[in-house]
Amino acid sequence: MFLTFLVLILADPRVVEPPLRVDLQPPEDFEYRSNRNNVHTAWITMPIDHFDPQNKDTYQMRFMFNEEFFGGDGYPIFIMVGGEWNISPGYLQGGNMYLNAQENRGFLIYTEHRYYGQSLPYQNFTTENLRFLNVDQALADLAYFIKTMKESPRFANSKVILYGGSYAANMVLWFKQRYPHLTLGVVASSGPILGQVDFTGYLEVVHEAFSSEGGEECMSIIKEGIQQTIAAIATTSGRQEVQRMFRLCSPLLYDDEYELGYFSGLISWTFSGSVQTSRPGTISAVCRNFLTDVYGTTPMEKIGGYVRATQNIGSSCFSTYEAYVRILRTMNNNSRAWYYQTCTEYGYYQTAPRSGTVFDDLVWLSVPFYVDICKQAFDQKFDEAFVYNAVDRVNRVFGGLAPNVNNTINIHGTADPWHVLGVHDDINESSPTYMVPRAPHCFDLSNWRPSDTIRMTNAQQAARRLVTRWLSQNV
Repeated sequence: MFLTFLVLILADPRVVEPPLRVDLQPPEDFEYRSNRNNVHTAWITMPIDHFDPQNKDTYQMRFMFNEEFFGGDGYPIFIMVGGEWNISPGYLQGGNMYLNAQENRGFLIYTEHRYYGQSLPYQNFTTENLRFLNVDQALADLAYFIKTMKESPRFANSKVILYGGSYAANMVLWFKQRYPHLTLGVVASSGPILGQVDFTGYLEVVHEAFSSEGGEECMSIIKEGIQQTIAAIATTSGRQEVQRMFRLCSPLLYDDEYELGYFSGLISWTFSGSVQTSRPGTISAVCRNFLTDVYGTTPMEKIGGYVRATQNIGSSCFSTYEAYVRILRTMNNNSRAWYYQTCTEYGYYQTAPRSGTVFDDLVWLSVPFYVDICKQAFDQKFDEAFVYNAVDRVNRVFGGLAPNVNNTINIHGTADPWHVLGVHDDINESSPTYMVPRAPHCFDLSNWRPSDTIRMTNAQQAARRLVTRWLSQNV
């Protein structure tokens, strides 16, 4: 035991973040279909505040572009809208939008969201400086960008098609609603357009994904492993086992509900990550490991081994809730910016379900836990009432699950936990929705993979055909 303690003391602490922020990865390198040198980076001077004419402050917004297919006057512009991540060249070199631009001789653009990547209104992310981080300003950035582009004779007659994934899928749907004169149509991939604070549905989908792909025996081991872990933290010897199996840097503060919430998250967020990024067959592979001794022998050892392996902890150890909050409070990066948006606009807090899932017993994974992060990282006024009112405001302004739009394509995968907060039916005659079994988050934006199902491929092709139809009808 002393040796284990010494190893943990010398280990490098690892902070694990809640999977609230999607870091949208570009299509795989080996499937890019174009010259690597055809993507260029540029900047546009953007107002920090679009709604106060007395505020003349500006910042530099980054965007990337690829004109290899552009047919010139009258040919379309395809814009991938950036969300809570750094933009990179990949979606201008591969993926479904890239193919659509190739088929329609379009100009390709990728815009970066304010406060993310290198598009920074302020270098220091104080709570005061973050007040201009909201979707209203971000949509106005996009409108300003498109209007500026179309002032060039080169693009004056170009129709604009927007693509967006995850939060950016919300943005393109809302942009079509708020600025319909600036875009012909949009493709929204995996958009959780309903803000929700107590988001139990996320882990319910994670449970269902493991159940359907792995079967009852896999679920039985997971359930028993979580229950054994919770039982262990009630005894001195059990707590020592938990610290060892989960490679915790220090003993948990067992009388602190937020510390236990963070530990509960370490478990549930690991399962969430496996599901959200899964392709057909990957969850089955995880369950085969649970059914053997790859992760350990007892159910609790298997849970700990799965967390260590999936989080790639190596010789490091998992840090504490206090350390996570301290880091979030001081850093100036995408994670701090996005957590701010969850506190002030969306919630999206992946809480423990109350519906019979294997995660129900992780009761410390609660709204008060997530909101405490808001209060500690930003301002004490960001309490539960504040967060609930902020989310209500977004749903009221944009219509929740009933956006007033036309010419939109809405795509979801049923294996994606975020689909719970999306539109599941056709919005109207010109705005179809494709619900695709077993498909993960934002699957349709990427290149085709050998593991893709026919339904996944059909959804990608249907989206391209409909966009082409919109363009042909508006020549």
